[in-house]
Amino acid sequence: MNNHCLPKSEKLCSRTAINRLFAEGSAFIVYPLRIVYRIDENSTAAPQFFINIPKRNFKRAVKRVYLRRRIREAYRLHKEILAEPLARRNQSIHLAFLYLDKNLTDFKSIEKNMIEALERLVQRTEPQQTTES
Repeated sequence: MNNHCLPKSEKLCSRTAINRLFAEGSAFIVYPLRIVYRIDENSTAAPQFFINIPKRNFKRAVKRVYLRRRIREAYRLHKEILAEPLARRNQSIHLAFLYLDKNLTDFKSIEKNMIEALERLVQRTEPQQTTES
């Protein structure tokens, strides 16, 4: 059975790590999420992440917390999609999930987009193999 816990060690809190993520990281969009990521080679640490819901789009903290909880739960349930391939390749990753939409989204669509984003991350983190004919 999968371990679906989300310990503090998997949350990205360091200001220097976050600044480095945005300075050196790559990004893509799976609407309504923008995913910024940076891969650490030769590291066995668990993937670390943080979630950003802009105050500009959601003035009420209740709505920001609502979305943050939905995104965190979707990640927690499906993080094995990303964690297992990274552990096999001896890599670690820092992630930022930025919410782009100006409206609230239900959990089903956030979960579907999270699965798609994690699968795309696995594809992007795979080592590039050159094929010669």
